[in-house]
Amino acid sequence: MLHVSTKTPALLELRKAVRIWFEKLEPNSKVCIGVSGGADSLALAAASKLESANFPIDVIAVIVDHGLQDNSAEIAQFAKQQLTKLGYEDVFIGRANVQITDGLEASARRARYQIFNQFIDTHQPKYFLLAHTSNDQAESVLLGLARGSGARSLSGMALENNIYVRPLLKISRQTTEAACSEGGVEFWSDPHNDDLRFARVRTRKNVLPNLEE
Repeated sequence: MLHVSTKTPALLELRKAVRIWFEKLEPNSKVCIGVSGGADSLALAAASKLESANFPIDVIAVIVDHGLQDNSAEIAQFAKQQLTKLGYEDVFIGRANVQITDGLEASARRARYQIFNQFIDTHQPKYFLLAHTSNDQAESVLLGLARGSGARSLSGMALENNIYVRPLLKISRQTTEAACSEGGVEFWSDPHNDDLRFARVRTRKNVLPNLEE
């Protein structure tokens, strides 16, 4: 089980971001957390587990196996192992049925939310936490502008969309990776995140660095 101190500033920052939402919950509420096995979602899961100790709530981890890679089942089990080390007792793995109709990213996202919605129906959580960071937000805004969405794209992803909550939207990917390092949490790096065939990766690798300069 993790411990936080002044030597774990990244974990403390994430924990503070999660606490805002936990403070709104009634006793015995449930919170689901979407986990992929990457740094962002495992850092969110770590912070949520730590912070939940101060509230009479239950946190449930939901891992989605998209089945898009040969070792996807192993990756899901790896994520489950990390969550168990964090102290999670309720960890579930859902196998998505990705039917590619409008691009791999969009199709995978649709299949992922189908899994999430199934768990929402089963567990009736107050919130379902997603681990999108400020990096994801910047990429989404740029992609929206590139696709011609205009000023509407500037709003980006919503902090709260019905039951779905993104507490890390003002926190960087660098911070989530630091939080994993502080807590001794191993995370998986998806090779798709470096595949330039995907528009989001091209934005991350090529567009954002030039804008920063």
